[in-house]
Amino acid sequence: MVITIPAASRAGNGPRPINVNTDIPQLLKLLEDVFGEKMDDKSRRLLSTNASLSASPAFLWRLNPMASKLATGYVWEENGRVVGNATLLNTKIPGRYLVVNVAVDPDFRRRGIARALMQHLQAMARQRGARELLLQVVKDNKPAVDLYLSLGYRKLGSMTTWASSVSRVRELPLPADGDIPYRAVRELRRSEWRAAYTLDLACLHPDLNWPEPLSRDAYKTGLWQRLQDFLNGRTSETWVIAGDHRQLLGLASIWSEWGRAHRASLRVHPEWRGQLERPLLAKLLRRLKYLARRNVQIHHDDADELVSQLLRESNFRPRRTLTHMRLDLP
Repeated sequence: MVITIPAASRAGNGPRPINVNTDIPQLLKLLEDVFGEKMDDKSRRLLSTNASLSASPAFLWRLNPMASKLATGYVWEENGRVVGNATLLNTKIPGRYLVVNVAVDPDFRRRGIARALMQHLQAMARQRGARELLLQVVKDNKPAVDLYLSLGYRKLGSMTTWASSVSRVRELPLPADGDIPYRAVRELRRSEWRAAYTLDLACLHPDLNWPEPLSRDAYKTGLWQRLQDFLNGRTSETWVIAGDHRQLLGLASIWSEWGRAHRASLRVHPEWRGQLERPLLAKLLRRLKYLARRNVQIHHDDADELVSQLLRESNFRPRRTLTHMRLDLP
C-alpha cells in the first residue's frame, strides 16, 4: 500500500515540524479553541498557567515543562497561521508513544489536514523506533474515530470520568446484614500489594490507564513510600474483599493529594462482577465523608453499566468519555 502525504506549497502552507521558538502562542490558542470545555482540569490548568508565558522569549519556554508536551510533532500552517497540530509524546516504556493534541481549526476541517498530520506523526514515530502508538478520543467524535480506524488504530475500550464533590456525595444503602461479601470488606494488608496489582491487571486493560500503565508499586505502602507521601501531602487507602483462600476478589481505593481532587477507583475480578461493586463502593463513599471537602473523580470502564448506575445513585455525574485506541507498528 502506498500512502501519499501532501507536500508543503511554495507559499509555506502545509505540514511542518513544530517550532517551539515561534509556534507556542498560536498552539495554545488553537488547543483552547478546539478543545475548550472538553479539557480535563489538569489540561486546563496547564493552559491557563502557561498562557502568560506565550509571549516570553523562547529560552524561557525551553525551561518550562509545558515545552516538552508541545515540542515534538507537526503543525499545519496556512498563510502564516497555525491551523492544525498533532504532538508525539514518549513514555517510560521504550517503543511506546502517545499521540496527543490532534486539533484542526473548525474553519479548515474536512480538507485532509488531520490525516496528513497523523501520517507525518506516524513516520516520525517509526524513525524513533516506535512499536506502538496510543491515543484518546472523545467517544462520540465519530469523524475522529473513523479517521483513526482508517489509519489502522483499533479500539481498546472507553473510560468515563465521573465527578462529584465530597459534600454532595450520597452514601449507598448497605447490603443486608447477612451479606457475607460486605462483612468481608477490610483494609488492604501491606503484604498484599502484589496481589492488588495482579487483580487490577485482571480487571482493566493496562493501556486504559493514561498516560502510563499502572505502576507495579501502585498499591505498595512501605515505610519509604509512606514517608514520600507525607512529604508531598499525599495519602492513599485501599479496601478489599477476599475469597475463602485469601485471594483478592475486588478492591476500592482513594488517592488524595494536597490541592487536588480526590481520585478513586473500583476494581472487581471478572468472575465476581455484579456481586461486589455495591459493598466496595459503599465503603469508599463512607470514607470520603471524613476526607477534605474537595472534588472527587472516578475513572471507570464505560461498558460497566452496574457501576455507572451506582455512581449516578451516589450523585456522581459523567464529565466525559474517552475511547482509547492503539496502533501496533511492525
